[in-house]
Amino acid sequence: MRRVAVAGHLTEKAVAQPIRLGYGPLLPTRSSEEHPVLEAFFETLLVLVCVGVLAFAGLAVKKLYQGQR
Repeated sequence: MRRVAVAGHLTEKAVAQPIRLGYGPLLPTRSSEEHPVLEAFFETLLVLVCVGVLAFAGLAVKKLYQGQR
């Protein structure tokens, strides 16, 4: 068996280079930290949808059990 020293490769930082698909300018992407209001809006919307689904499921179960009487 042959051992290969890879210690030097483990300390190097891997930096992902963006892939260019054309000749246009390479624009940096924005992180979600730049739009906290938009992120809060969608999180609130997600919570409201979850509450609505749970309420509808609870109502459906309640109606099913009422029909058994």
